[in-house]
Amino acid sequence: MNFLSAQIKIIHVLAAVKRNLAAILAWIFGFPISLLIRRDPDLTVVIGRPGSGFADNSKYFYIYATESALEGNRFVFLTTDSATQRLITDAGSESVKHPSLRSILLLLRCSKVVTDNRDWYYFGAYQLTRGAKLIQLWHGAPLKYIELDTYRRHLKEMPAWLKLLVRIQKAIVGRYPAYNVVASTSQWFIDKAFKSAFNSKSFISTGYPRNDILFGWPNYDSKAYKLARINVDEKAMQTVAGFKGLGYRICLYAPTFRKGLDDPFETSVNLERFSAFAKKINLLVILKLHPFMHAKYSINQYPNLLEYPPLCDVYPIMALTDLLITDYSSIFFDYLMLDRPILFYPYDIEQYLKHDRDMYFNYDEMTPGDKCRNYEELESAIGLIIMNGCTDGYSDMRRKIRSFAHDHLDNQAHRRFVFELVRELKK
Repeated sequence: MNFLSAQIKIIHVLAAVKRNLAAILAWIFGFPISLLIRRDPDLTVVIGRPGSGFADNSKYFYIYATESALEGNRFVFLTTDSATQRLITDAGSESVKHPSLRSILLLLRCSKVVTDNRDWYYFGAYQLTRGAKLIQLWHGAPLKYIELDTYRRHLKEMPAWLKLLVRIQKAIVGRYPAYNVVASTSQWFIDKAFKSAFNSKSFISTGYPRNDILFGWPNYDSKAYKLARINVDEKAMQTVAGFKGLGYRICLYAPTFRKGLDDPFETSVNLERFSAFAKKINLLVILKLHPFMHAKYSINQYPNLLEYPPLCDVYPIMALTDLLITDYSSIFFDYLMLDRPILFYPYDIEQYLKHDRDMYFNYDEMTPGDKCRNYEELESAIGLIIMNGCTDGYSDMRRKIRSFAHDHLDNQAHRRFVFELVRELKK
């Protein structure tokens, strides 16, 4: 085990201890209070990813919900990051730091909790929201196993005594709750994956609010526009605009996090060579890395490579790109809405499937683009797409997969979600 791996394991253990202690305290003190307090039918709490995570579906649901809220309806964004809380407040909306006395009171009184991540239950949120409706937007169409399907796989590998302890621990913290509504991009994904991955009373196919930004920004002078600009790397956006103005093509490379902390830049992509190649073909490559990868490299020292901060909202910059490269990330399902070329770089697929995640679907049949197994193949495939004006031979396959991955191809996912949510909760 290397030093970074040891550090990360220690961080995870300490975080788990904190979560368990917070959950126990919430059961002892918070849960009994939740039995006495009446919930406010007009109060909805939106919980984003822990840290400076004003991004993804929770961000865009909150943006559009606050802008179109009927009189009396109240939406509050809970965040663990003070800077994010201030930015949302400065934009004219309501945000509260969690955990705090205010956030505890909000969780005790809200009638609905909307989130898009698995870690929303931190700091007693699960225990404090007893009786509230739980709505899960999630943060990706499933290629890899998620949630209960991953959990079941891990349980199979454990001895009986450890299974029992793990099940007790998950129940205490509220890790796999029963949801009232889970949203997806298509009914096909609901049937093939979400129904086994989530314990939920109902599932709705509305599309993801985050994808609405791919079709354009909200009105410039609106509160929604101010909120949408939060947690977007403006400097990177300007850099991309500058390169596009010079006639460069823009590529987004989003490699997946590996459990063993390996990454393509250790074995399969030489950054200096990649930079020289990109410069040669007039290409700017944006790298969206996991935070653990980000800590290991100084990407911006290489010409024509631009690192997009790992916790920033990547969806606004996606719309400016001409090409996506990934391996196992479900981001490519969202990118299908743009109908632009996608390259896949699964250089370690056998190892990944063995040690990281199972998949719901056959990888080759579900990935509409060349599968490059080494760097030479990747470079060749990129060069061919650029030479052909950012076109490839996979447009028919993209359309086919998009037809069952997305029931809707527009910027109205946020409106459908609100409409369907209201209808489902009335049942």
